[in-house]
Amino acid sequence: MCKKAIPLLICVLAAVIMLVGCGNNKNSEIVGDWVPTTARINGKTIKYDKLDIEEGKFGFSFSRDEKCKATIAGVSDESSYTFNGTSVDIELNGEKYKLDYESGTLTLTLNYGGENTSFTFTKVK
Repeated sequence: MCKKAIPLLICVLAAVIMLVGCGNNKNSEIVGDWVPTTARINGKTIKYDKLDIEEGKFGFSFSRDEKCKATIAGVSDESSYTFNGTSVDIELNGEKYKLDYESGTLTLTLNYGGENTSFTFTKVK
């Protein structure tokens, strides 16, 4: 009876291994399209739609396979990304960017003329 149980045990073990491999993708929290919601300029937080910035000037789209399309200040590029649970690292047009991730929001801080401006993004549902 033990010899008959070995093939069954192997099949069950293989199925378990395959199911574990199909589990949550480590990137699932950020996969999708992200749009800007607020900006922090000179210490003041302003809703993005009050900034009079043309639509489509900022945004991110992340896929499960660590590819992304990013638009920063109207310049779009496709790249790869690395998500480590607290930040996303991307390189666009030769520039490296780090977006902080916390509680379902991404924050990108840029330096314009010596002043930091932070944009907060949320995922489109």
